[in-house]
Amino acid sequence: MAAAQTSDSVPPFKSTPAVELSKNFATDINNYNLTTNSEKSSTKFWNPISWYGILNDYREKWDLPQPGPIDKLNKEMKSMMVSNFFFDGGNASLTKMLSPNFQVMHSFQLGLPGSPSNYSFASVYATEDSLMHGSMDNEGNLQARWHNTWTKNLETRVQAQLARDSTQQSMVQWEGEHFGKDCTTNVKAINPSPVDGTGIYVFGHLQSISKKLAVGSELMIQKPMPGVQETATSLMARYQPDINSAFVLQSQGTNVVTASYWQKINAKCEAGTELQIINIPSQGRREALCTVGAKYDFTAATIRASADNMGKVSMLLEEKIAPGFSFLVSGELDHLKGENKFGVGLQLES
Repeated sequence: MAAAQTSDSVPPFKSTPAVELSKNFATDINNYNLTTNSEKSSTKFWNPISWYGILNDYREKWDLPQPGPIDKLNKEMKSMMVSNFFFDGGNASLTKMLSPNFQVMHSFQLGLPGSPSNYSFASVYATEDSLMHGSMDNEGNLQARWHNTWTKNLETRVQAQLARDSTQQSMVQWEGEHFGKDCTTNVKAINPSPVDGTGIYVFGHLQSISKKLAVGSELMIQKPMPGVQETATSLMARYQPDINSAFVLQSQGTNVVTASYWQKINAKCEAGTELQIINIPSQGRREALCTVGAKYDFTAATIRASADNMGKVSMLLEEKIAPGFSFLVSGELDHLKGENKFGVGLQLES
């Protein structure tokens, strides 16, 4: 006859479902958020829930700003430097507004020695939350871009380039970006293949750690073929003491470091400088490039100019002759190579 179970015997083990565990964890977090500061301070330092609360308390206390998109970390320098707007030869573009949300554009590029003339047709459809842009040139090359804002915190972008010539490479890029209260997270996939996993994948995060300083990093994974993988890590930082100046530091792996400083002198003038250091021992390459640039807005014109330590001087003038009509002149002198470039352009909007 089996002995009767005493009161001191251990009860049989009863497992707790995973759903119950997750509910209990969520309840613990909610209860922690409802506790007072004195109760929080008494929480054991080894409790993971206390770490969650301490981080939230710090972010709420300092009211950290949103650092903005990762691709626009150095937006002031990009809008000021001549290299982002320079062209040579003859250039003309005609833009026609067909509706408040839809416009088309015709672009002509006159040929230079070694490069044929070309023509491209583009159309843009834009709403408050979405942007679609497409263009095709006279050789049949197609470029398309779609940008959609799903919520105030989530955006997606898709870019594609289809080349008619087999010697040119087609590409597609998928991108998603999430904007937190004080951080930005970005994910990119370039030519991803769900079959063998090849492609280029980029994961980036930018975090504000004070009202003036934001730091972040990017991880790039390249898979050119199955079984082959390369990784590279990039670091970034932006320090903005006020709305009229900004310091930006970026590194591309361990071989390229770029530092820039931008200053808005007054309402019409801004200037900046950029230093890029390249060190690739395997290629025997070690060089530095320092560029100084400025932008000045006149009443009906904008002029950009830059010069670097390699003897290259560039200039771009945009003159607004009439509403919807602009005349552009660009020039570049490379004293080291003895090469000169010159461009004239017209822009007409109706």
